[in-house]
Amino acid sequence: MKIAARELNLLAATLAVVVLALTYLAVEPKLQEWAEFRDQHEELAARQETAQQLLDSRETVAARLAEFREGLPVYPAGKKIEADLLLALERMAAQHGLTLTRREADAEREAGDLYETSITCSWEGDLTGLVNFLYAQQSQGAVSDVRQLSVQPAGGKGVPEDRLKGTFTMDYAYRREAGGPESKPEAAGPEPAAQP
Repeated sequence: MKIAARELNLLAATLAVVVLALTYLAVEPKLQEWAEFRDQHEELAARQETAQQLLDSRETVAARLAEFREGLPVYPAGKKIEADLLLALERMAAQHGLTLTRREADAEREAGDLYETSITCSWEGDLTGLVNFLYAQQSQGAVSDVRQLSVQPAGGKGVPEDRLKGTFTMDYAYRREAGGPESKPEAAGPEPAAQP
């Protein structure tokens, strides 16, 4: 039996396709792995660049943080300041025509040598008073920050159309003199009486 040249060419082409298909099936997982490795490498390079930028700006950030700390009020260690903050907030709201209907102070939170507390208030007033109040709060710098604000029409019979109501959460940042917050000395408990 004699094989024609045409059949030999078809056999060679078929063998080449089979070899290529088997090669592709064997190499394809490695190609995917290499693509994933390349993506991870690009992500790590971007993260490394970001980390290097942060390291390069460390002195600037430290200077800004020191300036920020100097701008914060300092309260005595162990003194509860929520009442002072509530009075100041009430005074400022009244200056701008807002009425605080409910006030609730959260517990003091410590972040290193900085402290923070939040006050959530329900309020009523007009838009001009609200804008002026928010501007006055913003003018205090980093001392206070409105984290959450809701506004809606006050509604109801006999209520002017421009009357608004809502809630806001004000965060206050401050420092303490050496000694820590009030809760720490109380945790130690009463001192035992001296025995004669």
